[in-house]
Amino acid sequence: MPLVKTTRTALYAAIAIAVVGCAVSILSIPPDARLGTMVRFVMFHGASTWVNMGTFTLAGVLGIAYVLGAKGAVRWAEAFRWFSLPLWVVNTVLGILSMQLLWGGILWDEPRLLMTFGILAAAIVILALQLIFDHPKVPAALDALLAGTLWYLVLVLPNLFHPDSPVFSSGDPAFIVGFFGMVGSIAVAALAIVILVARRGSVEQPTSE
Repeated sequence: MPLVKTTRTALYAAIAIAVVGCAVSILSIPPDARLGTMVRFVMFHGASTWVNMGTFTLAGVLGIAYVLGAKGAVRWAEAFRWFSLPLWVVNTVLGILSMQLLWGGILWDEPRLLMTFGILAAAIVILALQLIFDHPKVPAALDALLAGTLWYLVLVLPNLFHPDSPVFSSGDPAFIVGFFGMVGSIAVAALAIVILVARRGSVEQPTSE
């Protein structure tokens, strides 16, 4: 138990440090000539979405591993699944707010917004299947399908909301460093939270450690 408590404390500390790091990264981004300080909000949404795509991908990879026989992968796949859905809800809201703030309205038939809603609906269905039916390989396989679908849509759908790679095309080190600072900070916090979720059952049953 002391080791479990120490690990949990370290993970909470990692989350706190990541939050501070993310805040510093956000504040380090200079105002944009066109968007002003609103560029920080838009870049945070982009960084968070990058991490979210990564967590969906890891859920899919671990789901495949479990389906292929790696039994220990199931709790990690489920932990990434539990984390990915709430974060996607947050990113969906951020995306809608970005549209409203930058365009002055919401283009509901914008391809990537429709993709966002589709991924959200699919993630809800997969989680519901996990909760309703005791067949963990089914949601695990669907996680892999969802991850593949997400990347396919990202690559083929037209990007009407903002130009491709706006951070990198800017050529401004302040934007690039600030963006990667947010990505790294959010990723650290995400991983720490996933580990806490995955180990929750082990904490409740310390003899299994």
